[in-house]
Amino acid sequence: MQINKESANYFVIFSGIIFFLIKWYQSFLLFDESIEVKIIFESVTDGYKYLPIFKSFAEINLNNSYDINLSNLDNLSAPVGSFYFHSLFYLFFKSWSFVIIELITIIIFLGIFYKISRLLLFKRLESLLISIFLYNLPILLDLTSISNLKYISVISTDFYSLRFPRPLISNLFFYYFILVSLSIFNKRELVQRKKFIIFGILSGLSFTSFFYHFLIEQITLLICVIYIYRNKFLKYISENYISLILFLISFLIVSLPLILNINFAEKDFLQRTGLLDLDFERKKILLKYSFKKFLDLKFLILIIFSIILYYFINNKENKNAFSGNTLFIFLFLSSIISPIIFIILSPSYFSHFYFFNNLTILIFFLLIFFVSSKFLQINLLNKLPNKVFKFLSIILIFLIFSSNFYGVRNNYFSNQLSHKVFKTRSEINSIVNIIYKEGFDLSKSTLLTFDNKIMVWSILKDIQYLSVVNGIFTPKKNEMIENDLIGSFKFLRLTEDDLRDFIKNKKKGWRYRNDNILDLFWNRYQANSLTTFNNSNDFDNEVLEFINKTSPIMSQQLIIPNFEIERFINKFENFNENYNDPNLIIINKKDSILAKSIIDPEIFCKIFDGEFYVFYHSINKDKKCN
Repeated sequence: MQINKESANYFVIFSGIIFFLIKWYQSFLLFDESIEVKIIFESVTDGYKYLPIFKSFAEINLNNSYDINLSNLDNLSAPVGSFYFHSLFYLFFKSWSFVIIELITIIIFLGIFYKISRLLLFKRLESLLISIFLYNLPILLDLTSISNLKYISVISTDFYSLRFPRPLISNLFFYYFILVSLSIFNKRELVQRKKFIIFGILSGLSFTSFFYHFLIEQITLLICVIYIYRNKFLKYISENYISLILFLISFLIVSLPLILNINFAEKDFLQRTGLLDLDFERKKILLKYSFKKFLDLKFLILIIFSIILYYFINNKENKNAFSGNTLFIFLFLSSIISPIIFIILSPSYFSHFYFFNNLTILIFFLLIFFVSSKFLQINLLNKLPNKVFKFLSIILIFLIFSSNFYGVRNNYFSNQLSHKVFKTRSEINSIVNIIYKEGFDLSKSTLLTFDNKIMVWSILKDIQYLSVVNGIFTPKKNEMIENDLIGSFKFLRLTEDDLRDFIKNKKKGWRYRNDNILDLFWNRYQANSLTTFNNSNDFDNEVLEFINKTSPIMSQQLIIPNFEIERFINKFENFNENYNDPNLIIINKKDSILAKSIIDPEIFCKIFDGEFYVFYHSINKDKKCN
């Protein structure tokens, strides 16, 4: 327990390795499977859906249609800043890079918060305790019922997790920005040119991975510089113009791939990602929503409390111990200002506007956490005998590691080892093994499946042609995806009524969302009080009333207008486009619509039939039915 700089570094690395092993050991013990299947099923929530986008970026093939008859498409857009490091590792380790980088990111997270704590004048052992506690905070919250509370749930899901690429990578950029900002804030100067370059690189990485972080960072940096130099601010700018140019150059170098990518991106793909023109009427709606939030009693309490904290922190008696926490007040202020600036200046916006609210909550949490920890250090920890503190630290470390083990294991049993997920994973592994054993060449195959996990696996294994493809995996135009859907329904001998049932609007919990529409068209049909498809009001009265009451930032609600549903049905009736017949078909039998599919036994052989999946391949001289 004699903590010096070297032993602290070893402890950070050791802790990262332990948390990594706890996360992965069950997967390698229980499932004998390919690494591609493993990373898909071990992905946190829907992170695996970014893997096809990442692969397109890593292979510089951003216009892959997964259709041999389609070429010269525009590009898909990607959060390239979150892909840079994975792309480098992918060159050497392929799919294993996702496992390796998880270990690295855990260690980096622990290291960042250890350094932040040290800059806030915590002792080494205290800083180590803070870093491992914050890493495990989401797990600790999930072990209690409070994780379901409105604001606590934001900390539980968005503070940090291993979901690729956000927050796995993007949050590390943000937290490292806090670390570097704290270092210049403590010194009360920003004159070193290397710091400008670092800020430029960090700004570029945040801009290209998660724009909302970028905007908050720039406002915070400006506030910090004004605060440090005050009435000498203009003089500071004039004396450091070369450093500012270096900041801009380093930012542009990192951001250039995304800038080029957006300029060549398919407009229909951007629509599916939720891009909207921010016209005057929409700006008014969002500004009205934002100011209404500001006047909410709970929010006003937060603002008043932060003002009181500011004066408490900068009081002469507390300034030496608490002054670094002023940075978190500046971050909190930036999180309030940034959405207003964004609404006023931006000509368009992506639909995840609610992240501004989430970031305000996360930053306020960090402010309260570090101020409370400092207060605890001064009034309790510093008064404890050294041996007692070390003994309590050992107990706390043991409890945190035990909680991590218990929480991860409990979550694994309730999710991965539930009958549905376990059986699904086992059957997909069986199908994959059959594909390997029978020698199917995916680079020359045509696969028909509506299952996202199988689709992602086939893309990672270089599938040549997908009869239907998730709308976020490819820059196909919406019309092309519609044709794929209708052509596949025709091929599977599904009816007009089946298609109507497949695309109909469905109430799911507290919102309308049909996952079939989500998979194919994502945010094309987002519906809330800010926007609907083509600004239509052609909905049933009950649905339209629900839409008008929906928050303008609820982007994950999808509702198709009635006229658009009828257009789909009419297109189905008159469809005569060419359709490339598949030679591999994998159907999810639990899908009540797709389970009705009729596969011609004279053309296809059923090679696997499980509880969840059925797998067919075309009959030819090389692949006869067994």
